[in-house]
Amino acid sequence: MNTPQAAAARCALQSNRKSKGTRLGYRVGEWSALTGTSRQTTWRAIRNGELKSIVYCGIRLIPDSERVRLGFEEA
Repeated sequence: MNTPQAAAARCALQSNRKSKGTRLGYRVGEWSALTGTSRQTTWRAIRNGELKSIVYCGIRLIPDSERVRLGFEEA
């Protein structure tokens, strides 16, 4: 299977390995829980350019630098 969904699933499985490094980004749901906002509010901030995000292996991530920039504590 060589579909975008299969590629995203492979990347997600690879990212589940325990890493001893610092966290580089948060999924939209994780970011919402971290900041106490709804997912809709998070998506709106991304769409309006108020919150930087990247797409890695088909998964939208908010970089950890945004957490630092906005002054949220590390999860």
